[in-house]
Amino acid sequence: MGLKFGIDMGLEDRLLLVSLGTKQRRLDDKKVAQLSRIMEERIGEVMATDETLARLQIQIVKVRVDRSFTQVSVSWLCQGEGDSEVTDVLESSRHEIRKRVGESIGVTCPELNFIGDKSLLMEQEMDKLFREADYGIDYRQLSRSARVLGNVDVKETKRNRPKWLKPEIAENEHKD
Repeated sequence: MGLKFGIDMGLEDRLLLVSLGTKQRRLDDKKVAQLSRIMEERIGEVMATDETLARLQIQIVKVRVDRSFTQVSVSWLCQGEGDSEVTDVLESSRHEIRKRVGESIGVTCPELNFIGDKSLLMEQEMDKLFREADYGIDYRQLSRSARVLGNVDVKETKRNRPKWLKPEIAENEHKD
């Protein structure tokens, strides 16, 4: 069976959604994974059709349904700038999203919790730290090859001269 949802939703997916209305709500790992995929698809569709949410271009990273189908955790990718606006918009429109997802799957949707995923920001920060650890704070401005290639203006760079070096030698070197 393929991973198609919507009109082409398979019989197993439909039976799973219908069984959620019964009292037995303890889901096994396979059903949790299946419901998570279904909910991710539906939440993505709802967010793409909503004008304000589509304008923010929110990327859903992961959707996780708990075993009792009482809560859905939606992880979205933090970009660093404008994250507070995204959080506010998601919190204000989460009931509307929940309602539209419930209409789409035909079952009452559980509570939605939006969680900002900061893994991209942490990865960028780690890359910056590793670059600084490898080359120093600003390697390109300190390197002689950057000045030779013309990537750095000679007037911009100020090198620390040893105290024993005569000032006229330092000026001649700076003119080259």
